[in-house]
Amino acid sequence: MAGRYWYLEKKKTSIMIHACIEFENSMGNDINNIARALKYKGDIEILIGLELDTALLYKVKEKLVEEPDVPTELKDKLIIFGCLSITFLITILIFVGAATVLSWIFFN
Repeated sequence: MAGRYWYLEKKKTSIMIHACIEFENSMGNDINNIARALKYKGDIEILIGLELDTALLYKVKEKLVEEPDVPTELKDKLIIFGCLSITFLITILIFVGAATVLSWIFFN
């Protein structure tokens, strides 16, 4: 786990480097697994300016900088649309139920 946290550090000690190598090995040296395990949600500009010393680190950085397949804005808009739709449906059902109860009371 230490290698995971130190993986994108600029200045690494020998212990940090060893932990990062162990982290890479535990992920099978697979770029996708490493990028997924890092879960980096920070500033992309910091990653772009990061000087890396190995090819694997460079590939992981490129993977983290890539645009996601589904933009988060679209995902957020879909979630908001879904919540508003459910709220609208519930409101309509409440009014229909109230109208039904009132018709039973006053018109029957």
